[in-house]
Amino acid sequence: MKFFARLRQNRSDGPVAQKSDIPASTGRAARPKYAPVGPEHAVTTPRRYDRLAAEGYQQNVIAYRAINLVARGVSSIPLRVKKGQDTLAEHPLISLLQAPNPQQKGPGFLYNLVGFHLIAGNAFILSVGRDGAPPQELWLLRPDTVSVLKGRDCLPLGYIQQSMGAKRRFTAESILHWKAFNPLNDWYGMAPLEAAAMAVDAHNEGSRWNLALIQNGGTPSGVLYQEDSDAHLTDSQFRALKEQVEDHYTGAVNAGRPLLLEGGLKWQSMGFSPKDMDWQTGKDMSAREIALAFGVPPQLLGIPDSQTYSNFSEARQSVWEDTIIPLAVDLIAELNGWLVPLYGDDVHIVADLDDLPALEAKRHKKFDRLTRATFLTDDEKRIALGYPAKNSDASSLLNTP
Repeated sequence: MKFFARLRQNRSDGPVAQKSDIPASTGRAARPKYAPVGPEHAVTTPRRYDRLAAEGYQQNVIAYRAINLVARGVSSIPLRVKKGQDTLAEHPLISLLQAPNPQQKGPGFLYNLVGFHLIAGNAFILSVGRDGAPPQELWLLRPDTVSVLKGRDCLPLGYIQQSMGAKRRFTAESILHWKAFNPLNDWYGMAPLEAAAMAVDAHNEGSRWNLALIQNGGTPSGVLYQEDSDAHLTDSQFRALKEQVEDHYTGAVNAGRPLLLEGGLKWQSMGFSPKDMDWQTGKDMSAREIALAFGVPPQLLGIPDSQTYSNFSEARQSVWEDTIIPLAVDLIAELNGWLVPLYGDDVHIVADLDDLPALEAKRHKKFDRLTRATFLTDDEKRIALGYPAKNSDASSLLNTP
């Protein structure tokens, strides 16, 4: 398919930015430049972000829904800041996570961050503030505007943002590059959309074919011909016949209208009907492959005949346990390694999974199982459920999930 071919043609590492072309960085990182989204402004990168975003997100409803479902899920998980074992109620890091910059609040920031990660396989966060100090703001950089300034031992020397005809260099410490695993590239991640490229093409082409079929009267293409006739149509007769067919027998409003032929004309179908092509089955198969690439059960995307799970609740729990929570854990680990050390020792970010509605059924099962466990004391049950023991001496007895 054409989408897959474009990606394959542009999967080289791309040019390496030259130091001499980039102005030196200053002690204070400046806010990034922004450009309108569109292929005419996109910087060609090994990932071809413009194609991924246009073909896979803007024009494919299955990928759009899968990306939004996962991104909304990750951004809805509450983030807590702890110092040692104590959960903090106030801290500069908490304020930063709640409002990373003047234009975005915490959930919206994380939603966009995960969206970039799923579409491009890469997401970039810029820390704005003095070098070596906690950042004052956090900003997202659109992946197609950022290139890695490659160094030795797979460690970047910095990052280049090219936008609106201007280049800016940022230090390696001021950028968090959150990338997915890529077996063929040390510098850029691989997006789930790349794995689903052929399925995206097939699904999009099926939708375009269906639309074109409707616009052409809901019938396959064919040919009008004269059988056993030595007289050819004149130019005026040909134009009149063409106009008559286009005006009265094509388009959605003319679907099903019988074709009236005269002068020995006959109709010969030259294409397959949707039933002959098994069109809907092919689209559903492509949709399931797209859902598989993002780790989303097909039931949650409205794909029919997808009975992998016995009910919707199991499918919902599966996407949280197998996709959303692991992705959130990966992101938190990146933040703990890049951002948190600027706030001192023994401070870290954790995900609060206790009140997630999708895991409520699992929590109830765990509660019922523990309450029926006669071989455990009340304090051991409290510790297993995450509550402090009434007897302080019992706190060391049990530390199992």
